[in-house]
Amino acid sequence: MNPILGLLQTIIIVAFMFIFIYKYTDIRTKNTHFVCPCCHSCFKLTKFNFAFALKTGVINERVVTCPVCGYKGRMTFLND
Repeated sequence: MNPILGLLQTIIIVAFMFIFIYKYTDIRTKNTHFVCPCCHSCFKLTKFNFAFALKTGVINERVVTCPVCGYKGRMTFLND
């Protein structure tokens, strides 16, 4: 196999992955919010923070930090 062809295929696959991740985070950040269990404030994450928030293994749950009180822990995201 030609090495240039293999490199081109890899670049195309990585580009599609970034496009998919961007679109997924765009949809999720527009349509969902988090509620802090300590101070009960509602907040949204940026696309960057949502994309890199740690998953916990539970559906619709991430480890995030509340911007109001600073609590960091597991929170489920709710649809708007």
